[in-house]
Formats: sequence, C-alpha cells, structure tokens
Amino acid sequence: MIFINCENKIIGRISSVVSKILINFFFLKKKINIFFFNINDIVIKNFFFTNHSGYIGNLKISKKEKIFLLKKSIFRMLPKNKIRKIIMKKIFFVKNNI
Repeated sequence: MIFINCENKIIGRISSVVSKILINFFFLKKKINIFFFNINDIVIKNFFFTNHSGYIGNLKISKKEKIFLLKKSIFRMLPKNKIRKIIMKKIFFVKNNI
C-alpha cells in the first residue's frame, strides 16, 4: 500500500511518478494499491477545457474535477495495451482529508 499526499503538488509530477511505480510493480507481479488524498489541493494551472465541433459558434467550455484530471493523466501515461485497465483498478481516490 502506498499513500500519496497531493497537497501543493503539480499534477504532472504526481502522475509520472505513479505511472512508473505501477508499471514496475505490475512487471514484477507484486500486489500494490495506491491511495491518493488531499486531491482538492493539487496545483493545476488551467482546468477549463474547450471543445469545438468545427461549426461556427459551437465552442463549448467545460470545467472538470481534479479527480477526473488526475485519473486521465495517469491513464494516458500507462502503456497502451490490455493491461492498462487492470492497472487502473489498483488506484483509489479519497475525497476527504485523512
């Protein structure tokens, strides 16, 4: 079990370290669970996303939650194969402070 405190840390640094840990432990066939807490205190420069379909006047701006951004950044840093979904099941997010 690994507990990671996300307070005042940059989202890219956290996700790169965690993805390396997950890849190495899965390669060695060890059982590991990673727990994140204090997710609301992560440093993100811009969490407004724009989506445009190509038609005139169809620009949509949406705000995403920090948990969603952390999941997505870790998911994209893992290897692109069948094991990616299995590895993502070993990550747990705690919304409240411990």
